[in-house]
Amino acid sequence: MNKQLHILFPFLIIFFGGFCLFISCSPHSDKLILNRKEYKDKLMGFWLGGCIANWTGLPTENQRTGFPFFTDSDFGKGKFNYVLDQNPWGADDDTDIEYIYQYAIEKFDNPMLSGSQISSVWQDHIGLPNLWVSNLAALGQMQNGAIPPETSLPKNNPMWDMIDAQLTTEIFGTLAPGRPNIALDMAYLPIRTTAYLHSKWASEFYIIMHSLAVLIDKSKSRKENILWLAEKARKRIPDWSYIADMYDFVKSEYDSNPDKDNWELTRDKVARRYQYEENAGYKYKYPWDSGINFAASMISLFYGEGDYKKTIRIGCMSGWDSDNPTSTWGGLLGLLYGHKELQKHFNKTDFSDFYNISRTRYNLPLLVDNFDDLAERGLKIIDKVVLEYMDGSKEKNNWVIPLLNLEIPKDDIQKTFISWETIEDNDRRWDFQGFYTKDKQWNASGATLTFGYENCKAEISFEGTAVQYFAYKSNKGGNVQIILDGKDYGEFSLKSESSVHGQYYVKIFEKLNLSSNKHKLQIIGDSDKSEKTIDMLSFIPLASPLKIK
Repeated sequence: MNKQLHILFPFLIIFFGGFCLFISCSPHSDKLILNRKEYKDKLMGFWLGGCIANWTGLPTENQRTGFPFFTDSDFGKGKFNYVLDQNPWGADDDTDIEYIYQYAIEKFDNPMLSGSQISSVWQDHIGLPNLWVSNLAALGQMQNGAIPPETSLPKNNPMWDMIDAQLTTEIFGTLAPGRPNIALDMAYLPIRTTAYLHSKWASEFYIIMHSLAVLIDKSKSRKENILWLAEKARKRIPDWSYIADMYDFVKSEYDSNPDKDNWELTRDKVARRYQYEENAGYKYKYPWDSGINFAASMISLFYGEGDYKKTIRIGCMSGWDSDNPTSTWGGLLGLLYGHKELQKHFNKTDFSDFYNISRTRYNLPLLVDNFDDLAERGLKIIDKVVLEYMDGSKEKNNWVIPLLNLEIPKDDIQKTFISWETIEDNDRRWDFQGFYTKDKQWNASGATLTFGYENCKAEISFEGTAVQYFAYKSNKGGNVQIILDGKDYGEFSLKSESSVHGQYYVKIFEKLNLSSNKHKLQIIGDSDKSEKTIDMLSFIPLASPLKIK
């Protein structure tokens, strides 16, 4: 060997050895090998983490929906603290519809639930009265024969842009580990049961983060991994959506804030920008809007920096519908930590494993389930997903999951405006005679509901090209006469066929293709003492630009 080769030989060995190591590993770098036993602990963490966060957040739910908001100083005093000791954990709408979706997948042996299957389990097990806004509007349609995704369209569901799907579909990310494309396919119809456009993208954002959770870099901090997950999920949202604007705004405020404990500064800016002003095409309507709660969730995500306790505390104190974003991050961080690590985080080893699904949902095989069995059944669903939808394999107690291009495709839908707008029953434009409006009617569209009895009359004028009247159907309901622009359209029944729980919030009357001018709608109750209600109107205003149908 000549002198030059002798000198270079050690470096050549290192170079070619490294190169050979690279090419021998590269075929495996496009595969995820995931241990089922370890992932079961993650699934148990998902359920426990969601329940802790849900019940920790409930005392502040809709308690502060404007200035002055809660601050860190309010937490840990009296009623606001971590809830750790429920036994069993009570089902709530932040966790129970996800439970029903897992049950539906098991029942039909189908991870890609059909619209008919979703309608079936909703009517059999979700039911009334524990439903609100968009979920409630969707169920009323399904009871009348509609099938998802029709139940989410703005022309059918005036609450399409509410938070509902953001708290009912994260589980699909956990059931497609490492493959957000499959997770989004599985979740498409469950999301589109209640959500459309902006609210759909907010839901997909969360699902993507849950799916990618298994791919975090364990050599990096939780903060770094949380930011990585969020950055990946952001790629899905079209830049024209107000959901994208909210993400970008909160992230920018977080990055530029030298005091990472002063999350309240960003929360207050969010309130001013999106609630008290109109920006990015977002117009605040309710504390349970998809938009304002997505923005609040970004505050707790970024400033929480991957710490479970801190994230949940900030989520609870952020305001608006505070238990819902909090529950989402509780589930995600529970998935990241796993059940065992979550116990260490709280220095508590006696968390209840039991989950009382019968508290809110009906006619299920089990009244009380448990996280261990839920996770075990989740593994069996993932077995099917890996083998049949991911072209993966199950080897001993591991899944081998092919990883495709991890770049999340942006939804390429063009900028879209929605024609339909709403007029709530407490709007000053109404002229009521014999009707009166009640607050805190939580099964109504906006928590107010207007009641009338014999010979009541309501009148409203509007400028638009279409109108819909929504009311609260119940077994107490009577009949109302509808007159539009002097034309009598007859009587419509507000009585539900159910002797116990009616259809509640449903469309009673619709008239499309109206002339482009001012219209007058009259709703007249019959002479019977039965109940007549007005929940809201939905209409297409004259100034509406070209919209999708």
